[in-house]
Amino acid sequence: MSKIKFSFIAAFVLMGGITMAQSLQDGKKMLYYQRFKSAKDAFEKLVSANPASPEASYWLGQAFIAMKNVPAAKDVYRKALETGSNGSNPLLLAGMGHIELLENKANDARQRFEMAISLTKAKDINVLNAIGEANADTKNGDAGYAIEKLKLATAIKGFKEPDVYINMGDAYSRMMDGGGAVTSYQNALGIDAKYAAAKYKIGKIYLTQGRGQEDLFLKYFTDAVTDDPSYSPAYYDLYAWYFFRDVNKAVDYFNKYKANADAGPALDYEEASLYFAKSDFQTAISKADLLLQTQGANADTRLYRLKGYSYDKLGDSLNALKNMETFFGKAREDQINPDNYILMANLLGKFPDKQAQYDIYVNKAIEVDTLVANKVEYATKASLYYKKAGDMVKSADWLLKIFGFKPTPSKTDIYNAGYAYFQAERFNTSDSVFTLYKQKYADETYGYYWCFRSKWKIDSTLELGLPYDDAIKFTEIAEKDKVRNKNTLNVAYGYLAGYTANIKKDYPAAITYLDKMLELDPTNQDVIKNKEIIQKAMKGAPNAGGPAPPKSGGNNKPDK
Repeated sequence: MSKIKFSFIAAFVLMGGITMAQSLQDGKKMLYYQRFKSAKDAFEKLVSANPASPEASYWLGQAFIAMKNVPAAKDVYRKALETGSNGSNPLLLAGMGHIELLENKANDARQRFEMAISLTKAKDINVLNAIGEANADTKNGDAGYAIEKLKLATAIKGFKEPDVYINMGDAYSRMMDGGGAVTSYQNALGIDAKYAAAKYKIGKIYLTQGRGQEDLFLKYFTDAVTDDPSYSPAYYDLYAWYFFRDVNKAVDYFNKYKANADAGPALDYEEASLYFAKSDFQTAISKADLLLQTQGANADTRLYRLKGYSYDKLGDSLNALKNMETFFGKAREDQINPDNYILMANLLGKFPDKQAQYDIYVNKAIEVDTLVANKVEYATKASLYYKKAGDMVKSADWLLKIFGFKPTPSKTDIYNAGYAYFQAERFNTSDSVFTLYKQKYADETYGYYWCFRSKWKIDSTLELGLPYDDAIKFTEIAEKDKVRNKNTLNVAYGYLAGYTANIKKDYPAAITYLDKMLELDPTNQDVIKNKEIIQKAMKGAPNAGGPAPPKSGGNNKPDK
């Protein structure tokens, strides 16, 4: 009888273990699908039933981290470490290290990680993966350290965890190594060819490279949901991509996303925002107001952004600004995208008493946007804004910032910045910028011409001869096509004639430059008179003097 009782108890315990493992897998699956509330609920039940289970507590903490509730995650790990013999549990140490990274305590986190690795002799795939994920997932984490530990995990006998390669890819992505990221995600597919997260993550890499990669990232997103029709993150990105491009496709993908996502304020916000995609801005505002009223403190902060954008579309800048200010005051960092900063900048620019904040928000957009093309676009538009406002110096300053975004600024970038400084009457700076043009494009006229013009503005009396060398070099190149460069050659010849006659007293040289001007325009009476004056001076005529010095003004652009 006792043997029968023992067998019954053993079977019961075994069944409980299977239930525990199954529930743990169910919760992890919800986390994989980014259904964070469902994951949290599943893990909370496990922790309630098994308070001493380090696995249940670890994953509950991860669910809270995914929900951006770091205090709750920390509380879970603290309690778990204080329960029974869990004080030195490696998985919980890794979890607490994750919290410390989020709290900007990198040294404390590293000590936790190293202790966990030491306790497992670097032979536990789950612990190494947890440490890798913590460092790959957190801006204060060490992506190189993450890759190092995740590679250790892949070398352990029996390794077959695609998620390890997902975290490794995320770490490479944080290091801006797209090639390494894609290779890691492909390695995950080598373990499980239908691992939707891997295809989705490859799509995300191509998405960050801009519209030119549209065919690729849409293919990977679509492949992800084809392999796993429950994989909601890919549906979300497909919905987001088509939001401003094809409202019907956006609605279709949103409905698929909704069917595979957790209900709640975030989903309600997305549904309300579809009215914006449909250009029904007033309804979008009404839906947002209703949700803010009914959900109160639980309402999604992004509803204020939805109202701000909708009011902006309706031409109500005051209400748009009010709602965007509220949004920025309440939003988490991960809820703000570069375009939000740009809208805020544009709204502030419409109110004279707030224009001083314009730069702040454009700079924030530039800081968070990863695409060089977008950074250049923001700076170019900021330059145009200040040009329209009459602040030519700031307009030029913004064009100069483009040099910092591009590894090799184009000739157009250099020219635009240099000419903007010339217009702003910052001639020393325009000379410096066009000196760069000369260095990079030594066979072209533009650098020499505008250095000559800038120095002429600085040396307007001609006494120092600052523009002389650049004027000479410019004419040497420009004379190869006198028809095209007629206007700018006239300017340079005029300067050279005045300088050689009035400062150097080299009348024959001055006559030569005046003749060059007459070759371009034989009817120019001023040039004819100046030539007569110099010829009299050469003959020693009394009171002949030299020609009237040319003016340094004028805005002749090089002929194109």
